[in-house]
Amino acid sequence: MPLTDLHHIAVRTLDVEATRKFYCDVLGMKEAFRPDLGFPGHWLLMGSTMIHTVGGAMAKDGAGKWVSGSGAVDHIALGGTGYDDMRDTFRKHGVEWRENAIPEAKIWQLFVKDPSGVFVEINFDASKEPQGTKGYDAAKALDPVSKF
Repeated sequence: MPLTDLHHIAVRTLDVEATRKFYCDVLGMKEAFRPDLGFPGHWLLMGSTMIHTVGGAMAKDGAGKWVSGSGAVDHIALGGTGYDDMRDTFRKHGVEWRENAIPEAKIWQLFVKDPSGVFVEINFDASKEPQGTKGYDAAKALDPVSKF
């Protein structure tokens, strides 16, 4: 029986509301129905894949400690469209970001960290971006906002 898709990723957070706002207001995900699981959190949807936020006591590790960042998972990578709009949204929300390109694969990339320090990569197919998109500019890749 083959695997068919990535269903969800769970992100531990001490601030479920700031994390929800980041994924919805900045990255454009939608909040999905989440049953009462006995701890705070949200189910956030993009296409058929979700990010679940996990708060309260469930946000801590087995030793009862909060660990920020991606832990053993280096980063999560998402597909996106509207490179210029996403970069403008980062600026509007004061989100630190950096960009990169892989010309041989026609991929433009934006990188951000969520409120819990999880490293998020967003890949854009440059050949499918709307007409007039400025996209990745190597001369501006070291934008002052790009601090990490």
